[in-house]
Amino acid sequence: MNLTKTDFIQFLNCPKSFWLMRNKPDECPCEELSEYGQKLIKEGYEFESYVTQLIKNLPDTSSFEFQKTFETEDGLFARLDIARHNDDGSINIYEIKSSNSVKDEHIYDTAFQAAIVRRLGAKVGKIFIVHLNKDYMRQGDIEPEKMIVFADKTIKVKEQLPKIDSQINQALALLDQESIDETSCSCLYLSKSNHCSSFDYFNPDIPKPSIYNLPRISSRKLEDFVIENRFGLDDLDSDELSKLQKLVLSSHQNNKPHINLADIENFFSYLRYPLYFLDYEAYGSAIPVIDGLRPHAHLPFQFSLHVLEENGTLTHHEYLAEEIVLPIKLVEALEKYIGDYGSIIAWHKVYENSRNKDMAQLYPAKATFLNDLIDRTLDLEDIFKTGYVDIAFGGSTSIKKVLPVIVPELSYDSMDIADGTSAMDGWARMITEKDANKREKLKQDLLAYCKLDTLAMVKIFQFIEAQTNEGLSDGIGE
Repeated sequence: MNLTKTDFIQFLNCPKSFWLMRNKPDECPCEELSEYGQKLIKEGYEFESYVTQLIKNLPDTSSFEFQKTFETEDGLFARLDIARHNDDGSINIYEIKSSNSVKDEHIYDTAFQAAIVRRLGAKVGKIFIVHLNKDYMRQGDIEPEKMIVFADKTIKVKEQLPKIDSQINQALALLDQESIDETSCSCLYLSKSNHCSSFDYFNPDIPKPSIYNLPRISSRKLEDFVIENRFGLDDLDSDELSKLQKLVLSSHQNNKPHINLADIENFFSYLRYPLYFLDYEAYGSAIPVIDGLRPHAHLPFQFSLHVLEENGTLTHHEYLAEEIVLPIKLVEALEKYIGDYGSIIAWHKVYENSRNKDMAQLYPAKATFLNDLIDRTLDLEDIFKTGYVDIAFGGSTSIKKVLPVIVPELSYDSMDIADGTSAMDGWARMITEKDANKREKLKQDLLAYCKLDTLAMVKIFQFIEAQTNEGLSDGIGE
């Protein structure tokens, strides 16, 4: 059996899931590559092509070899993005990563490659992690020599080699085992977002809901609960939880939402009509797609805006760029539809405010308007942190978790574009699509998705408003 870099990373994440994938593939849940994952791979290849172009223009280009493979007799396999053969017989390793900086996982990736090269008796020279220059701004054609950073991480990677060598041996030994204890896996000690795809297979008796539905649970507290075999929410005492976790537990114990009218009223006290429910869609890419952008910068290409008057009148406005352009027309459309007075409502406002900040820097003449939007923006998600907490949200405050519970008649399920990543992909396809009918279909799908995002906020807001009015008349709440 071969052990590749991808296999090794899987082993580091969850050894038992790695064993199941390799020894019982029919039992291992198939984890399809997400659209976002596919996008990252595509961008990685694009960045690699610019690195290759730069290397091939060097005076000593003949010393470099691309996609050089190494394979040991016991099945270890590595493919170096770039190897340089030095005069002293050593090999320099170049690992290409389409990120703006070097991350810890990049060090582990590269150490795995270096460990295999050394096991084959080759001498490892310098080790570089090649990444994007976050300060590079595109002006005209891409300039690889300005966009690419060769970060010398020789010392840091080699410091990891003894540990990586030991872990490689552990992975190989695990692969040789015909059977393992399949009653649990190490992901028990990790938060829900870090669970392996085989978590339910190895841990079928974990109740639902469980400790993994508690928001912001610390690793230490999680470890204590696991050691004490307390996985169900009924096994917990309120006094050992944080404020936010207590609210989730309260909803579970009472089998109904936990409502704090004071917190909701506090949010409502900041509201000024008309209310502008705003959502942006933006395109991000490793390689800047247009002049004026940096690597991984967000390019806003769409917004949806529902405007709710105090008398209940609701109107909708929208904008969608149909070519790759900087967002000046988007800003001008916002100026047309958003007045000088009234609250801006977003969900997870840090995203919308970050885009407004970016655009204010891009267009100083529009900075006053955009900074005013930032100052007027309220986050509807905040209500669901302490004001209205329902165990049915699964410990999350994502709109995709809240909407089906609060407003079940609205759904993203039947939409061809139903999340931010597919919106990015859909827009990228729309602006290059030659077939008029297909282009129009993509356009309408994008408009429908973004419109639902802001309509969902309106309906959720109206639901909470009704609950508050009922609470005030009934005298309920904290």
